[in-house]
Amino acid sequence: MNAEEAKATLESDLGQKIRELVTPAPRRMFVTVEGADLVEACRVIHDRLKITHLSTITGLDTGERFEVLYHFATHNLALTLRALVSRDNPILHTAVDVFPSAVLYEREVHDILGVYYEGHPDLRPLVLPDGWPEGVYPLRKDWTYDRQQGVIA
Repeated sequence: MNAEEAKATLESDLGQKIRELVTPAPRRMFVTVEGADLVEACRVIHDRLKITHLSTITGLDTGERFEVLYHFATHNLALTLRALVSRDNPILHTAVDVFPSAVLYEREVHDILGVYYEGHPDLRPLVLPDGWPEGVYPLRKDWTYDRQQGVIA
């Protein structure tokens, strides 16, 4: 499926749930949805666009909210799905049921940004060292590095 066909399918299936859809290049697409629509958008990408490869998940603190970016790839299209989530209540439903490979990526975003994934099978720390303080997320803009003797930071 090419970018034009993917765009038409996404607009048809998700409609007003799409906050933004941009195709800056013939094989590149960015789709933005609210966090509540993440799993539905993932299902459309998987079931209707037939995209089965989730490359990675990244997160971004804009200062006003978090953006969690699901990066997908096929031989015809690189698609990034951006889910917007509140800084005050950073909760998303897990996409593991649709893309099982999301399991480790979501754990990482939980570790370093503090996004909680409802329904996730295992949110144990993944990338932060043992002894890292609970509730401290190093990719948040309000996190500051304060190196103290004998403390892991």
